[in-house]
Amino acid sequence: KPFDKDDVINVVERGLLKRRNLKKSMLEYENLLHTKKYLEDQIETARQNFIICYEGTIKALIRAIDAKDHYTFDHSEHVAKLSSAIADKLGFSKIMRNKLEQAAIIHDIGKIGVNEQILRKEGSLTTSEFAEIKKHPEIGDRIVNAVPFLEDTVQVILYHHERFDGTGFPEGLKRNNIPLPVRIVTIADAIDAMMRDRPYRNALSHSQIIDELKKGAGTQFDPEVVSLITSNKINLF
Repeated sequence: KPFDKDDVINVVERGLLKRRNLKKSMLEYENLLHTKKYLEDQIETARQNFIICYEGTIKALIRAIDAKDHYTFDHSEHVAKLSSAIADKLGFSKIMRNKLEQAAIIHDIGKIGVNEQILRKEGSLTTSEFAEIKKHPEIGDRIVNAVPFLEDTVQVILYHHERFDGTGFPEGLKRNNIPLPVRIVTIADAIDAMMRDRPYRNALSHSQIIDELKKGAGTQFDPEVVSLITSNKINLF
């Protein structure tokens, strides 16, 4: 077949077109990669800012508790650690344990709305004073509900005085209607309170605390969580 100059030109032009298209595609791909990296950086920056804002809010709430009642601050900090240790033995993931700790450390935040004289009273509370104290879960609920990214703490704050037998407050929830994280914090709350000297009694010994947990199993506390603690499967003391 005779050599056709036009055929050669067409082949070369098609080759050049493919090369230009390939170069254009590579450029578009590189632009997409740069855009993706930019968006990832923006998302990471937003995430870090969210964490800083979240942690700042938690710290502000903790300081508010401490300013009102130093006992409540120390108590809440230890309750958070106890709750995390119990949750670990129950198979909670690290993320879930962190959320539980964050909720536990501000579980008594509602006490900033309770009269200081009642909080610090050394003798027995009157009926009206106890009624005032009982408002703190709902006060705490209103406080954290005003902060959108604290929604994971709401249940613990609102329900940590519910009892397994349904005789607690504010809603009288019972058994498994009380979320498991709340049941954990309820026990941790009681353990820490028993470990401390109070104006009306001395701190309880390890064996006395175990006895009290056993007495409260099925009434105040989740019996399965109590069993986990009293069978020495978890060291909280």
